[in-house]
Amino acid sequence: MYRSICRNGFTLVEILVVIAIIGILVGLLLPAVQQAREAARRSQCANNLKQIGLAMLNYEVTHRRLPSSGQGLGSGPLGQNFDRHSFFTHILPYVEQASISDQYDFGSYYNQTTANIGITKQVLPIYICPSASLRSGNADSQGYGAIDYGPTIHTNIDPSTGLPNSAFMVHGGLRWEGASLSQITDGTSSTIAVGEDVGRHDGMKSLYDDPVVPGAKRSHWRWAEPDNAFGVSFTPNFHRTPMGGPPNCRWIDMNCGPNDELFSFHPGGCHAVFCDGHVQFLADTIHYRTLRAIVSSAEHEVVGEP
Repeated sequence: MYRSICRNGFTLVEILVVIAIIGILVGLLLPAVQQAREAARRSQCANNLKQIGLAMLNYEVTHRRLPSSGQGLGSGPLGQNFDRHSFFTHILPYVEQASISDQYDFGSYYNQTTANIGITKQVLPIYICPSASLRSGNADSQGYGAIDYGPTIHTNIDPSTGLPNSAFMVHGGLRWEGASLSQITDGTSSTIAVGEDVGRHDGMKSLYDDPVVPGAKRSHWRWAEPDNAFGVSFTPNFHRTPMGGPPNCRWIDMNCGPNDELFSFHPGGCHAVFCDGHVQFLADTIHYRTLRAIVSSAEHEVVGEP
């Protein structure tokens, strides 16, 4: 007599069905995980700017003026003047970096002495947006620490067309010589101090000569370089894709994408810290007149005016 043997297990069809269900679940979960990660990165980026804003105000309490923007409107080449040091170098003691600030030689440029070079090759996480892309790491090819933020020193947005027009160039909240709060007559809560300009790297172009290295241009992707300040010519993320704006707009060109414009890799806009220290998310859809109004410091525009 033969006894039948019952084997417990899955058929091939059942296994394939389970695998398919797992694949669907993974496909549904991945976007949610990515969104959660981006939300955390966006929150950290906003917190970085919050700490930078507090450092700026603590600097003002000590020195009775805001930190130098590093670069700003003036009589220099192409209408620009430069401080010897960047905004981010000036605020080092107020972002818990007093130890390296005490060693820094403020009588020399950041890339002029061995001590300064060693200091400015340090990557400072508070100056890096976690959502940054384009770079390979957070230092450039020579090892200098990167920066994903910059003082918004002027705007040349034409209030009629929304396009760049040098005839409408006006000061931003910070200035290369150091602004006083009384110069911000539009109000500190209505004037941007520092905004995101994420992803700059050493394949990009600068207009200005390096004062230390013969034949070289300034390196505005470094936190210690005064040229990391920038003007605002377009609404945030205007050149979201390399060919998203004017003809032949490449992200290595000035005022294009992440190169000297308000730009981030956060969906929908970018962060900025205002002269009173509050951080605000600026939507890609912000009207260009509103943006001009909150970048300019003394034009008495009505914010939100159509």
